[in-house]
Amino acid sequence: ANNGMDIVCEVVDMCPTKAIHWNPLTKTLNIDDKECSRCMHCINLIPKALRPGKEKGATILVGGKAPIVKGALLSWVIVPFMKIEPPYTEFKELVEKIWEWWDENGKMRERLGELILRLGMRNFLKAVDLPPVPQMVRAPRANPYYFWDPEEVK
Repeated sequence: ANNGMDIVCEVVDMCPTKAIHWNPLTKTLNIDDKECSRCMHCINLIPKALRPGKEKGATILVGGKAPIVKGALLSWVIVPFMKIEPPYTEFKELVEKIWEWWDENGKMRERLGELILRLGMRNFLKAVDLPPVPQMVRAPRANPYYFWDPEEVK
């Protein structure tokens, strides 16, 4: 806050789930762990002020690919946070459910993301016993490729 960074504009307002709250009087950040999607944006901006918690795990995404002809298909967050601890049974069970659904419903050479687009996210989540949560979809997916005209780049 004292080094010229606008904490509210650059960190708090950029939080995708609005889990960060800034108290200007005490100059403290409060993070609601239940709302946090663990995107790590805040930690990347202010690594000396924040650090990851003691809980270790992973965010599980499926369906991404980047073909040249049609353009990129961005992946979906299906599990915002899963504790990853040996013997990894929870993760293995999820992968087996996804694999079974893909094996039963997928066409020849069809990828998982294409199958989800064809049959719908609702059917996918129901088949793998995952509840829909807000972190799965925050906004419509956009093309990750950005192009600028040479005149725009200085």
